[in-house]
Amino acid sequence: MDVKVASKGYKHQNKRRITKHSRTYSDRYYVMELLLFMDVSILIPIYNVEDYLAKCLRSIPHNDLKMELICINDGSTDESISVLKKAAQDDKRIIVINKQNEGYGAALNQGIQQAKGRYIGIIEPDDYLDGDMFSALFSYAQALDFPDIVKSAYWSVDETDDSNRKLCGFYGRIQVSQHVFRIEDEPLLLRYHPSIWSAIYKKEFLDAQDIHFKQVPGAGWVDNPFLIETLCQAETIAYTDKAFYCYRENRTGSSTDIIADFHIPLDRWIESTKALKRIGVDNKRIWDIHAYRCIYNLNVARHARNYSENKAEWLIYAKQMVKQLHPSNFIRAIRYLK
Repeated sequence: MDVKVASKGYKHQNKRRITKHSRTYSDRYYVMELLLFMDVSILIPIYNVEDYLAKCLRSIPHNDLKMELICINDGSTDESISVLKKAAQDDKRIIVINKQNEGYGAALNQGIQQAKGRYIGIIEPDDYLDGDMFSALFSYAQALDFPDIVKSAYWSVDETDDSNRKLCGFYGRIQVSQHVFRIEDEPLLLRYHPSIWSAIYKKEFLDAQDIHFKQVPGAGWVDNPFLIETLCQAETIAYTDKAFYCYRENRTGSSTDIIADFHIPLDRWIESTKALKRIGVDNKRIWDIHAYRCIYNLNVARHARNYSENKAEWLIYAKQMVKQLHPSNFIRAIRYLK
Protein backbone atom coordinates (compact mmCIF):
# COMPACT_ATOMS: atom_id res chain seq x y z
CA MET A 1 0.00 0.00 0.00
CA ASP A 2 1.14 3.58 -0.58
CA VAL A 3 1.53 5.76 2.49
CA LYS A 4 2.26 9.47 2.66
CA VAL A 5 4.96 10.29 5.16
CA ALA A 6 5.11 13.86 6.47
CA SER A 7 8.41 15.22 7.80
CA LYS A 8 8.45 18.18 10.15
CA GLY A 9 9.98 21.24 8.46
CA TYR A 10 9.26 20.07 4.90
CA LYS A 11 6.57 21.63 2.72
CA HIS A 12 6.10 18.52 0.62
CA GLN A 13 5.18 14.91 1.40
CA ASN A 14 7.13 11.91 0.12
CA LYS A 15 5.59 8.59 -0.88
CA ARG A 16 7.19 5.26 -0.12
CA ARG A 17 6.23 1.63 -0.51
CA ILE A 18 5.58 -0.19 2.77
CA THR A 19 6.82 -3.77 2.84
CA LYS A 20 6.80 -6.34 5.61
CA HIS A 21 10.41 -5.32 6.35
CA SER A 22 9.86 -1.55 6.43
CA ARG A 23 6.73 -1.03 8.54
CA THR A 24 6.95 1.88 10.94
CA TYR A 25 5.75 1.70 14.55
CA SER A 26 2.47 3.41 13.59
CA ASP A 27 1.90 0.90 10.81
CA ARG A 28 2.48 -2.02 13.18
CA TYR A 29 0.18 -0.37 15.72
CA TYR A 30 -2.57 -0.10 13.10
CA VAL A 31 -2.24 -3.77 12.20
CA MET A 32 -2.23 -4.68 15.90
CA GLU A 33 -5.43 -2.66 16.40
CA LEU A 34 -7.12 -4.65 13.63
CA LEU A 35 -6.04 -7.90 15.24
CA LEU A 36 -7.30 -6.77 18.64
CA PHE A 37 -10.66 -5.56 17.32
CA MET A 38 -13.52 -7.35 19.04
CA ASP A 39 -17.04 -8.07 17.89
CA VAL A 40 -18.59 -7.62 21.33
CA SER A 41 -17.30 -6.26 24.63
CA ILE A 42 -19.40 -7.45 27.57
CA LEU A 43 -19.27 -5.21 30.64
CA ILE A 44 -19.92 -6.76 34.05
CA PRO A 45 -19.98 -4.29 36.98
CA ILE A 46 -19.32 -6.23 40.18
CA TYR A 47 -20.06 -5.34 43.78
CA ASN A 48 -20.54 -7.94 46.54
CA VAL A 49 -22.04 -10.73 44.46
CA GLU A 50 -19.87 -13.69 45.47
CA ASP A 51 -22.85 -16.06 45.58
CA TYR A 52 -23.97 -15.27 42.02
CA LEU A 53 -20.89 -14.32 40.01
CA ALA A 54 -19.64 -17.78 39.04
CA LYS A 55 -23.01 -18.76 37.54
CA CYS A 56 -23.18 -15.47 35.66
CA LEU A 57 -19.76 -15.98 34.07
CA ARG A 58 -20.39 -19.64 33.24
CA SER A 59 -23.61 -18.71 31.46
CA ILE A 60 -21.80 -16.71 28.77
CA PRO A 61 -21.19 -19.24 25.97
CA HIS A 62 -17.99 -19.57 24.00
CA ASN A 63 -18.73 -18.99 20.33
CA ASP A 64 -17.13 -17.82 17.08
CA LEU A 65 -17.30 -14.15 18.05
CA LYS A 66 -14.26 -12.18 19.09
CA MET A 67 -15.50 -11.34 22.55
CA GLU A 68 -14.07 -9.87 25.73
CA LEU A 69 -15.63 -9.95 29.19
CA ILE A 70 -14.60 -6.77 30.98
CA CYS A 71 -15.27 -7.45 34.66
CA ILE A 72 -15.05 -4.32 36.81
CA ASN A 73 -14.77 -5.12 40.51
CA ASP A 74 -16.05 -1.94 42.13
CA GLY A 75 -14.41 -2.29 45.53
CA SER A 76 -16.27 -5.42 46.67
CA THR A 77 -15.84 -6.24 50.35
CA ASP A 78 -16.81 -9.91 50.00
CA GLU A 79 -15.02 -12.65 48.02
CA SER A 80 -16.17 -11.45 44.59
CA ILE A 81 -12.61 -10.66 43.47
CA SER A 82 -11.46 -14.18 44.40
CA VAL A 83 -14.29 -15.73 42.39
CA LEU A 84 -13.41 -13.44 39.50
CA LYS A 85 -9.69 -14.25 39.51
CA LYS A 86 -10.40 -17.98 39.61
CA ALA A 87 -12.77 -17.69 36.65
CA ALA A 88 -10.19 -15.65 34.71
CA GLN A 89 -7.70 -18.52 34.97
CA ASP A 90 -10.06 -20.76 33.00
CA ASP A 91 -11.64 -18.21 30.67
CA LYS A 92 -9.16 -16.14 28.67
CA ARG A 93 -11.92 -13.79 27.52
CA ILE A 94 -12.08 -12.29 31.02
CA ILE A 95 -10.34 -8.99 31.70
CA VAL A 96 -10.27 -8.01 35.37
CA ILE A 97 -10.38 -4.39 36.49
CA ASN A 98 -10.05 -3.99 40.25
CA LYS A 99 -10.90 -0.50 41.46
CA GLN A 100 -12.11 1.41 44.49
CA ASN A 101 -15.84 1.71 45.00
CA GLU A 102 -17.39 4.55 42.99
CA GLY A 103 -20.73 3.09 41.96
CA TYR A 104 -22.41 1.28 39.07
CA GLY A 105 -22.18 4.20 36.64
CA ALA A 106 -18.47 4.83 37.18
CA ALA A 107 -17.70 1.13 36.78
CA LEU A 108 -19.55 0.91 33.47
CA ASN A 109 -17.98 4.13 32.19
CA GLN A 110 -14.55 2.64 32.78
CA GLY A 111 -15.61 -0.48 30.93
CA ILE A 112 -16.93 1.53 27.97
CA GLN A 113 -13.68 3.46 27.80
CA GLN A 114 -11.61 0.27 27.69
CA ALA A 115 -13.88 -1.73 25.38
CA LYS A 116 -12.54 -2.74 21.96
CA GLY A 117 -15.74 -4.26 20.63
CA ARG A 118 -17.83 -3.04 17.72
CA TYR A 119 -20.75 -3.56 20.10
CA ILE A 120 -21.05 -3.26 23.86
CA GLY A 121 -23.27 -5.43 26.03
CA ILE A 122 -23.93 -5.39 29.76
CA ILE A 123 -24.59 -8.21 32.21
CA GLU A 124 -25.35 -7.58 35.85
CA PRO A 125 -23.45 -10.20 37.88
CA ASP A 126 -26.45 -11.51 39.81
CA ASP A 127 -28.20 -12.31 36.52
CA TYR A 128 -27.34 -14.91 33.88
CA LEU A 129 -27.97 -15.96 30.28
CA ASP A 130 -30.09 -18.82 28.97
CA GLY A 131 -28.74 -19.25 25.44
CA ASP A 132 -26.17 -17.54 23.25
CA MET A 133 -27.58 -14.03 23.43
CA PHE A 134 -24.58 -12.12 22.11
CA SER A 135 -24.02 -14.39 19.12
CA ALA A 136 -27.71 -14.12 18.20
CA LEU A 137 -27.86 -10.34 18.57
CA PHE A 138 -24.60 -9.82 16.70
CA SER A 139 -25.80 -12.04 13.84
CA TYR A 140 -29.01 -10.02 13.72
CA ALA A 141 -26.92 -6.84 13.63
CA GLN A 142 -24.92 -8.20 10.69
CA ALA A 143 -28.10 -9.02 8.79
CA LEU A 144 -29.39 -5.46 9.26
CA ASP A 145 -26.17 -3.61 8.38
CA PHE A 146 -25.12 -3.01 11.99
CA PRO A 147 -27.81 -0.79 13.58
CA ASP A 148 -27.03 1.45 16.55
CA ILE A 149 -28.91 -0.82 18.99
CA VAL A 150 -30.14 -4.41 18.89
CA LYS A 151 -32.70 -5.06 21.62
CA SER A 152 -34.27 -8.32 22.78
CA ALA A 153 -36.92 -9.57 25.18
CA TYR A 154 -35.83 -11.06 28.50
CA TRP A 155 -36.94 -13.37 31.31
CA SER A 156 -37.80 -12.26 34.84
CA VAL A 157 -36.86 -15.09 37.18
CA ASP A 158 -37.67 -15.72 40.81
CA GLU A 159 -34.82 -15.25 43.28
CA THR A 160 -35.32 -18.66 44.89
CA ASP A 161 -36.58 -20.70 41.94
CA ASP A 162 -34.93 -20.27 38.53
CA SER A 163 -37.64 -22.36 36.87
CA ASN A 164 -40.25 -19.81 37.94
CA ARG A 165 -39.92 -17.28 35.16
CA LYS A 166 -42.03 -14.97 33.04
CA LEU A 167 -41.43 -12.96 29.91
CA CYS A 168 -40.93 -9.21 30.14
CA GLY A 169 -43.72 -6.66 29.81
CA PHE A 170 -42.95 -5.63 26.23
CA TYR A 171 -42.74 -9.21 24.92
CA GLY A 172 -45.22 -9.61 22.05
CA ARG A 173 -46.01 -5.90 22.02
CA ILE A 174 -43.19 -4.68 19.80
CA GLN A 175 -43.69 -5.04 16.07
CA VAL A 176 -41.08 -7.63 15.12
CA SER A 177 -39.82 -7.23 11.58
CA GLN A 178 -36.69 -7.61 9.51
CA HIS A 179 -36.28 -3.86 9.36
CA VAL A 180 -34.74 -1.28 11.65
CA PHE A 181 -36.83 1.44 13.27
CA ARG A 182 -36.60 4.51 15.48
CA ILE A 183 -38.01 4.84 18.97
CA GLU A 184 -40.90 6.97 17.66
CA ASP A 185 -42.13 3.82 15.91
CA GLU A 186 -42.02 1.64 19.04
CA PRO A 187 -42.09 3.93 22.12
CA LEU A 188 -43.39 1.11 24.34
CA LEU A 189 -39.73 0.15 24.85
CA LEU A 190 -39.59 3.21 27.13
CA ARG A 191 -42.66 2.16 29.15
CA TYR A 192 -41.26 -0.88 30.96
CA HIS A 193 -38.18 -1.72 33.01
CA PRO A 194 -35.13 -0.02 31.42
CA SER A 195 -33.53 -3.47 30.88
CA ILE A 196 -30.44 -1.87 29.35
CA TRP A 197 -28.73 -5.27 29.61
CA SER A 198 -31.01 -7.04 27.10
CA ALA A 199 -29.37 -5.22 24.20
CA ILE A 200 -26.11 -4.48 22.46
CA TYR A 201 -25.01 -0.95 21.59
CA LYS A 202 -22.69 0.06 18.79
CA LYS A 203 -19.66 1.62 20.44
CA GLU A 204 -19.22 4.07 17.58
CA PHE A 205 -22.75 5.32 18.30
CA LEU A 206 -22.10 5.72 22.04
CA ASP A 207 -18.85 7.59 21.35
CA ALA A 208 -20.34 9.85 18.67
CA GLN A 209 -23.22 10.89 20.94
CA ASP A 210 -20.96 11.08 24.03
CA ILE A 211 -23.29 8.73 25.89
CA HIS A 212 -22.13 7.59 29.29
CA PHE A 213 -23.57 6.77 32.70
CA LYS A 214 -24.17 9.31 35.42
CA GLN A 215 -21.75 8.67 38.26
CA VAL A 216 -23.47 8.49 41.63
CA PRO A 217 -22.93 6.27 44.69
CA GLY A 218 -24.35 2.77 44.39
CA ALA A 219 -26.56 1.81 41.45
CA GLY A 220 -28.65 4.96 41.73
CA TRP A 221 -31.09 4.16 38.91
CA VAL A 222 -28.58 5.45 36.35
CA ASP A 223 -30.01 2.99 33.82
CA ASN A 224 -33.03 5.31 33.46
CA PRO A 225 -31.30 8.28 31.78
CA PHE A 226 -29.03 5.86 29.86
CA LEU A 227 -32.15 4.29 28.35
CA ILE A 228 -33.36 7.70 27.19
CA GLU A 229 -29.96 8.77 25.86
CA THR A 230 -29.56 5.60 23.80
CA LEU A 231 -33.01 4.78 22.45
CA CYS A 232 -33.96 8.40 21.75
CA GLN A 233 -30.75 9.20 19.85
CA ALA A 234 -30.42 5.98 17.88
CA GLU A 235 -31.08 6.32 14.16
CA THR A 236 -31.47 2.56 13.76
CA ILE A 237 -32.87 0.07 16.29
CA ALA A 238 -33.52 -3.63 15.77
CA TYR A 239 -35.64 -5.83 18.01
CA THR A 240 -36.22 -9.54 18.53
CA ASP A 241 -38.78 -11.25 20.75
CA LYS A 242 -36.28 -14.02 21.50
CA ALA A 243 -35.42 -13.95 25.20
CA PHE A 244 -32.00 -14.93 26.54
CA TYR A 245 -31.29 -12.70 29.52
CA CYS A 246 -32.50 -13.92 32.93
CA TYR A 247 -33.11 -11.02 35.28
CA ARG A 248 -33.40 -11.87 38.97
CA GLU A 249 -36.26 -9.88 40.44
CA ASN A 250 -36.28 -8.54 43.99
CA ARG A 251 -32.97 -9.98 45.15
CA THR A 252 -32.23 -8.71 48.68
CA GLY A 253 -29.38 -6.23 48.46
CA SER A 254 -29.71 -5.76 44.70
CA SER A 255 -30.12 -2.44 42.92
CA THR A 256 -33.87 -3.14 42.68
CA ASP A 257 -34.31 -3.74 46.41
CA ILE A 258 -36.21 -1.08 48.42
CA ILE A 259 -34.31 2.16 47.96
CA ALA A 260 -32.86 4.04 50.91
CA ASP A 261 -33.15 7.56 49.51
CA PHE A 262 -36.35 8.90 47.97
CA HIS A 263 -34.33 11.43 45.93
CA ILE A 264 -32.91 8.71 43.65
CA PRO A 265 -35.88 7.91 41.34
CA LEU A 266 -36.93 11.56 41.31
CA ASP A 267 -33.51 12.91 40.37
CA ARG A 268 -33.16 10.31 37.60
CA TRP A 269 -36.56 11.28 36.18
CA ILE A 270 -35.57 14.94 36.15
CA GLU A 271 -32.31 14.07 34.38
CA SER A 272 -34.23 11.99 31.84
CA THR A 273 -36.56 14.95 31.24
CA LYS A 274 -33.59 17.21 30.56
CA ALA A 275 -32.19 14.63 28.15
CA LEU A 276 -35.48 14.41 26.23
CA LYS A 277 -35.57 18.19 25.87
CA ARG A 278 -31.90 18.44 24.90
CA ILE A 279 -32.28 15.74 22.27
CA GLY A 280 -35.33 17.56 20.92
CA VAL A 281 -37.91 14.79 21.32
CA ASP A 282 -41.37 16.04 20.31
CA ASN A 283 -43.24 12.75 19.90
CA LYS A 284 -46.45 12.83 21.96
CA ARG A 285 -46.43 9.12 22.80
CA ILE A 286 -42.90 9.35 24.18
CA TRP A 287 -43.89 12.27 26.41
CA ASP A 288 -47.06 10.42 27.49
CA ILE A 289 -44.92 7.46 28.53
CA HIS A 290 -42.57 9.84 30.31
CA ALA A 291 -45.59 11.18 32.23
CA TYR A 292 -46.38 7.60 33.23
CA ARG A 293 -42.77 7.23 34.42
CA CYS A 294 -43.24 10.40 36.47
CA ILE A 295 -46.19 8.82 38.29
CA TYR A 296 -44.31 5.55 38.69
CA ASN A 297 -41.12 7.13 40.07
CA LEU A 298 -43.05 9.32 42.49
CA ASN A 299 -44.81 6.24 43.82
CA VAL A 300 -41.53 4.31 44.20
CA ALA A 301 -40.06 7.26 46.10
CA ARG A 302 -42.95 7.04 48.57
CA HIS A 303 -41.69 3.59 49.57
CA ALA A 304 -38.11 4.70 50.23
CA ARG A 305 -36.75 4.17 53.72
CA ASN A 306 -36.37 7.92 54.32
CA TYR A 307 -39.72 8.98 52.85
CA SER A 308 -41.67 9.34 56.12
CA GLU A 309 -39.39 12.09 57.44
CA ASN A 310 -39.23 13.84 54.04
CA LYS A 311 -42.85 14.00 52.91
CA ALA A 312 -42.78 17.78 52.55
CA GLU A 313 -39.74 17.67 50.26
CA TRP A 314 -41.30 14.84 48.24
CA LEU A 315 -44.33 17.06 47.66
CA ILE A 316 -42.10 19.90 46.42
CA TYR A 317 -40.45 17.47 44.00
CA ALA A 318 -43.84 16.23 42.81
CA LYS A 319 -45.07 19.74 42.02
CA GLN A 320 -41.86 20.60 40.16
CA MET A 321 -41.95 17.38 38.15
CA VAL A 322 -45.59 17.70 37.14
CA LYS A 323 -44.93 21.24 35.89
CA GLN A 324 -42.38 19.86 33.43
CA LEU A 325 -45.13 18.25 31.35
CA HIS A 326 -48.39 19.28 29.72
CA PRO A 327 -51.56 18.16 31.57
CA SER A 328 -52.65 16.24 28.47
CA ASN A 329 -49.58 14.01 28.83
CA PHE A 330 -50.85 12.84 32.22
CA ILE A 331 -54.37 12.31 30.90
CA ARG A 332 -53.08 10.12 28.09
CA ALA A 333 -50.61 8.40 30.46
CA ILE A 334 -53.57 6.64 32.11
CA ARG A 335 -53.52 4.09 29.27
CA TYR A 336 -50.05 2.96 30.42
CA LEU A 337 -51.05 2.35 34.04
CA LYS A 338 -52.34 -1.13 33.23
